[in-house]
Amino acid sequence: MKIKLAKRLSQFNLEVDLEISNSGICVIFGRSGSGKTSLINMIAGIDTPDSGHISINDQVFYDADKNINTVTHQRNIGYVFQQSRLFPHLNVQQNLRYGYHSKDDAQGSFYQRIIELLNLSTLLTAYPDALSGGEMQRVAIGRALLCRPKLLLMDEPLAALDLPLKRELLPYLENLNSVLSLPILYVTHSLDEVLFLADEMLLIERGQCILQGSVEQVWNHPKMMPWLNNGNHCAIINTQLIKQHGQYPLSALAINATQLLWVKEIKQPLNTAVRIRIYAKDVSITTSASEPSQTSIRNILQSRVSDIQIEEQIVKVKLALTDTGTNKEDTKDKTIAEAINTLWAEITVWALDDLQLAIGDTVFAQIKGVSISQDDWAKH
Repeated sequence: MKIKLAKRLSQFNLEVDLEISNSGICVIFGRSGSGKTSLINMIAGIDTPDSGHISINDQVFYDADKNINTVTHQRNIGYVFQQSRLFPHLNVQQNLRYGYHSKDDAQGSFYQRIIELLNLSTLLTAYPDALSGGEMQRVAIGRALLCRPKLLLMDEPLAALDLPLKRELLPYLENLNSVLSLPILYVTHSLDEVLFLADEMLLIERGQCILQGSVEQVWNHPKMMPWLNNGNHCAIINTQLIKQHGQYPLSALAINATQLLWVKEIKQPLNTAVRIRIYAKDVSITTSASEPSQTSIRNILQSRVSDIQIEEQIVKVKLALTDTGTNKEDTKDKTIAEAINTLWAEITVWALDDLQLAIGDTVFAQIKGVSISQDDWAKH
């Protein structure tokens, strides 16, 4: 997917030049008013750029130089808005069939697949005013998917929902791409939604894409710091679930070929890829590894100091989780086995002085497994 656009907005110029994967969920992240919705509205054909080019695979939707500007309904792009925008006078089944062409689905198998994917079978005769916010958004997503789009755009579809409804809807969104192999551009300013959904991430600031890459690359970049302050400073790491504790409700995640992270039980099949969020406030540093029997901390991980940022009251220490070279675990995912994952630890200036930390030092990160909750991991 190639997107090169320029448009004068009221507060700034939106100018992007992007190449985005034709698979997976690409999250467009940034502050309110940064140009996220304007960008996807131009991709959908709702707004027209001043100049540029938009194409998916070999299909060109917009090219200012060639005077191409395909109308919205011919772009075959699905769009899910913040509000569900269901027709109030139609029941769920009638809303779903709006735009659905049964002749392209002779056996009705695709229609039934969407019903099952979004768990809508018990809602088909209900009208929108009888549905919860989460149910309405599931219907809106189903209606968009039944148009058989080549691309799905989602503009903060969870923004209007309270936390319990967000948690209810997230698993459905997680499954969309894996089940349908449909590229999705997903606009949000929620870090939780990034954690659970994103394969790729764009950081938009005042109409400019200032970062693009994998979630881990963007999340752990210094330019993301403004979103990760005030107690939210954290790192995302990729792991693999490789064992369950035989006696206690704990799960072991491989963070590289030789080191494990023990966390509260994750009820998933072994070898499941798991993305974990670890807050800097839950990481402490020691310069010598203790025996597990001598401390309540179960996770004592060899690391290398890769950055030190001194602020007024705290010090942020960036730690590379290193492969110890011994006791290699049975990690089937080579990307996990070979990865150097990154953590952040928040310590006091006093602790920095006492430990005499310097970039390049070998230290040990201590992490409480109980600090990682259900909200801090996602399958990936």
